[in-house]
Amino acid sequence: MKGWRKATRSMAVLLAVTVAATGCGSGDDDGTESGEPKRGGRLSYAINVETSSLDPAFCGVQSFDRCAPIFGTLLRYDLEKKEFVGQMAESFESTDGKTWTLKLRPNVTFSDGTPFDAEAVVFNWDRIKDPKTLSPSLRIAQDMTWAVTDPQTVTVTLEKANYQLPWALVRGLSAIGSPAGIQKAGANVSNSPVGAGPFVLKKWTRNSQLELERNPNYFETGLPYLDELVIKVIGPDDQRLNALRSGEIDVNWSLLTKDARTIEAEGGYEIYRVPLVGGTGLQFNLNDPVVRDEGLRKAMLMAFDSAQINNAVYPGDEPVDAFLRPDAPERDDALGKFPDKNLAEAQRLFDDYLARTGKSSETVTFTCYAGLPALEQVAQLIQSQMQQIKGLTFKIDAVDGASLSVASNKREFQTIMGATLSQEMDRLYEVFHSEGSLNVMSYSNPTVDEALELTRSSDDKDAVTKAYQTVVGELSKDGPLRTWRYQTGHLYVNEDVKGIVVAGTNSGASAYFQYAWMD
Repeated sequence: MKGWRKATRSMAVLLAVTVAATGCGSGDDDGTESGEPKRGGRLSYAINVETSSLDPAFCGVQSFDRCAPIFGTLLRYDLEKKEFVGQMAESFESTDGKTWTLKLRPNVTFSDGTPFDAEAVVFNWDRIKDPKTLSPSLRIAQDMTWAVTDPQTVTVTLEKANYQLPWALVRGLSAIGSPAGIQKAGANVSNSPVGAGPFVLKKWTRNSQLELERNPNYFETGLPYLDELVIKVIGPDDQRLNALRSGEIDVNWSLLTKDARTIEAEGGYEIYRVPLVGGTGLQFNLNDPVVRDEGLRKAMLMAFDSAQINNAVYPGDEPVDAFLRPDAPERDDALGKFPDKNLAEAQRLFDDYLARTGKSSETVTFTCYAGLPALEQVAQLIQSQMQQIKGLTFKIDAVDGASLSVASNKREFQTIMGATLSQEMDRLYEVFHSEGSLNVMSYSNPTVDEALELTRSSDDKDAVTKAYQTVVGELSKDGPLRTWRYQTGHLYVNEDVKGIVVAGTNSGASAYFQYAWMD
C-alpha cells in the first residue's frame, strides 16, 4: 500500500491509497471515554444558519450537520488516527491514484427498506453529474467515470491520478439517498430526504429546528444510542452560548475562541477544537465588470484592516497577514503575503482607477449576513475601512444565510462575506482552481492551477507541500478572499454528553452523532 502522512499543529491529514475499515473514537483529547454508553435520550445541538436543502446532491457539500445524520458519509476522516476510515462504505482503494474500488457493506438498507448498494451509489452520482441537477459537486464528478462491478462494488476511473479523491467521499460525493425516495419526492426532494444513516427525518421547521429520530434499521449494531437528535438554528453567538448554559441545548457550534475560553473557565463543559484551513473574509466576484479591475481590488485590499476587526469583534485573535496560519508548513512568506494596509497607496490606486474608467466615483455592494450580530459588526467595520477611500461608496446588502448561499452559488454578487473553511488542504482545489466546483469568485491563476493539480497527481509529501506553498503565496498576493482571522471550529459540549466523535467540516466543527450518548 502506498500513501503518505502529514501532521502539523495546524492541520493533520493522511492521504492513504487504501482506506481502513470503520472504527470510532471518543473525540476526547486522550482518546478515552469513561462509563458504558447508555441508550435513549434527546440531544439538542445548535448552529448559526439554516440550510437551503436536504437533497443529497447538495447537502454533502453545504450542510454536513444535517446531511450526515440522515445519509451518513461513505468515508470518515478520523481526526484522532489521522486517517480515512470506512463509514457507509467498507473501503476505497487504489494502487495508482487513477483506478479506485469502492466496496460497500453487505445487507445495508435505506430507511424505506430499499437496498443501499452499488446501483444506489451510481444513481446518486449520475444525478450529481447531470448538469440539470445543479449540484455543487458536478465538477468533482465530471472528471470521473464509474461502473457497477457487483452489488457491493463500484469501480471508479479518473482521467488522471488524484490521491486526494477520498476527501470527495467524505464531502461532495458522500451522501447517498434512496433512489426510490428521490424519484418519489420529485421536485420536493430537497425537503424529503431518505437515507441509510443513523437518523431519519421527523419534522423540519425551517429557520427553527430539524427534528430527527433513531433509524431502527441502521447498520451499526446498537447505534445510534440517542432516541432523538434536534438541530436548532440560533444565529447570534451569545444566544447559543446562553442556550447551552440554560440547558436548552446540549452542544453548541462556534468559531469564537473568546467564547471557548469563557465557557472552559466556567466548567461543566468539554471543548472540542478543530483548527481549520482558510477563514471568512471579503470575497470578490472577478466576473463583475467593476471589481475585476486589478487596481480597484488592490486599493480595497490595502484599506483592509484585520487587526481592527479582531480587536473589536474577536479580542485575542491575531491579525491575519497571509492565507494560512504562521506555523503552517504550507506557508512560505517569501512567496507572498496579503498587501499591507496603506491608505495613501489605496487612494492613489483608486484615483488611477477613476482616471482610467472616466468615472468620478464608484459604488461596490457587499453582500453579508443579517441576524448574526458579530458578522453584522464585521460588515460595518469593513464598510468604514473601504469608505476611507475618497470617492468609493461601499454599500451593505444584508441577507439571511440561505439567501447569501444562493447568491454565492449563482455568482450574483460584487463582493460577499465568503469563506473557505475545512479540515483539509484539498478544499483549496475546489475553491481556487479555475475549474474548481466551489470557485464562486471565478478566480483564475495559471500558477495556482498548476500547483493544485500537482497536489492531486503526486503522492510525494515534500512535492505536495511545496506546491501548497506556491498556492498559498499566490492567494495571499492576489487576495481573492481576504480573511480577517485564522479560524478554529469549536464544539462546546455539556459534560453529560459522552461519545462525541468530532468531524471537521466546511463550516467548522461538527460530530458523528450516532456515537453520542447521554449520561
